[in-house]
Amino acid sequence: MNQNSTKIMFTNNLEKTSFSSTFNIAIDSNVNIKTILNTHAYLYEEKIECGKGKAVISAKLGVKVLYIDTDGISNTLTDSISVSETISNPAITADSFINILNSNVVTEIISTDGVLKIACETTIQPVLYINIPLNISILENETLISKKDTVETNQISCFVNSMFKHTSTFETSSNISKVLCVDSYFSPTQATAKSNSIYVEGKLHCCLVYESNENDETKRKELQDTFNVATEIQDISVSEQDLLDLQFSIDKSKENISTDFEDNNSIVTISNEIKFCGVAIKKLPIEIVDDIFCTEHELNLSQQEREFTSICNTKTISDNVYGEVVLTDKENAIDEVISNLHITPEITNAYIKNDNLVFEGIISSHLCFVDETKQCNHKHLEIPFILNTKIELEHTEDINYQIYVCDCKIKVKRGTIIEVDYSIQIVLNCYTKHRKSIIDSVALGSKLNLKEYDYQIYLSHSGETMWELCKRIKISPEKLAETNKDLPLVMTGNEKVVIKR
Repeated sequence: MNQNSTKIMFTNNLEKTSFSSTFNIAIDSNVNIKTILNTHAYLYEEKIECGKGKAVISAKLGVKVLYIDTDGISNTLTDSISVSETISNPAITADSFINILNSNVVTEIISTDGVLKIACETTIQPVLYINIPLNISILENETLISKKDTVETNQISCFVNSMFKHTSTFETSSNISKVLCVDSYFSPTQATAKSNSIYVEGKLHCCLVYESNENDETKRKELQDTFNVATEIQDISVSEQDLLDLQFSIDKSKENISTDFEDNNSIVTISNEIKFCGVAIKKLPIEIVDDIFCTEHELNLSQQEREFTSICNTKTISDNVYGEVVLTDKENAIDEVISNLHITPEITNAYIKNDNLVFEGIISSHLCFVDETKQCNHKHLEIPFILNTKIELEHTEDINYQIYVCDCKIKVKRGTIIEVDYSIQIVLNCYTKHRKSIIDSVALGSKLNLKEYDYQIYLSHSGETMWELCKRIKISPEKLAETNKDLPLVMTGNEKVVIKR
């Protein structure tokens, strides 16, 4: 018997395996602060080293603070610090690919008295992609009768880690005296695999907060716009049949703003670097040996049960999240909204109920406004949501998802009620899992003593009775029972029936 072994790499885990770590860091700066309008923290220059069950993640944590000093002048403060974290998991190898784009940084003002102290709590949820080798036995021998089956799994055809730049230009109706801060986020609408490239389409949402001098009065204003983005990343080893599982973020450390002044208006140009990484997933049919029979030798079979994962479909869900926040009696009423920045959607729970896919989550943002006392102020908004979606999930055993905010509308009623309306998009990857016992090894035992008899092996049909089987293979029930004592009265299908003529 000639036995060959073929090694195939297949994806054992395409669901998002998440780890959580937290950095608590205080950044001190000597500034004279009267009012803080906005704080924003972000990770950049991330580096990951994987191997031997561990991943070391190092990065820089940047902080931007928009504030008004004691002289009534608006300023922006920036600072950064190096951070590092080690994650342990036995599945991590040197060949693992980890994506940490979906990191979230929550800032808290500790002190503004003399020295500005800001605590940054950073939660990182890396996504781990791994390939695990599978040995498939291929048997070639005339004396063997093998029943084979084909299962479909997924193979990571390539890792994707790239970026593209987009320059956005929009015009204000008044002169800008100072740019205070900018907030941008990218929501993809389509990512298509092409031959040796990836074509990405999406929308880039930009929000600019600036000061304008009008009638000898300084006013703080917000300018929002949405830009259609389409780009093609070349020289990436990906085929047109591959399904892409990508995530996107904007490198906040690379944002660049320039302002040109003309008569009675200003032209603002914002350059953003959009990063994306993930995997290209190829459906891979593989043939496994399901069962083996031999008419000349006894067989010693070693079997193992293996779980296979396959993508059954990908869907996009678009919906709206409405909510309102009511100011407390101790908070001054809102006179004018300046901006609503740093919109962060998060799904906290997902489950199936009454054939509906239910998402629970929170959308948080930072509202900057002028209150009724004409003072600049800010408020952290959190809008919980529950979305019910009627969706066909037959045969789906696992789902991973990515959520994006595509648009935000904000309205203030009576100065004390903040109404928000978010347009969101959820991208679903649906997976199915199945287990199969495969032949791990085959060894020939002692030769059977056939003498003058011939043996034949049949496979029963599903639902076939003992009498129907005997009629089909032309043998009496008594003769059948001599070599098949454990056959059921009604067959489930593919039972081995050994006949001695």
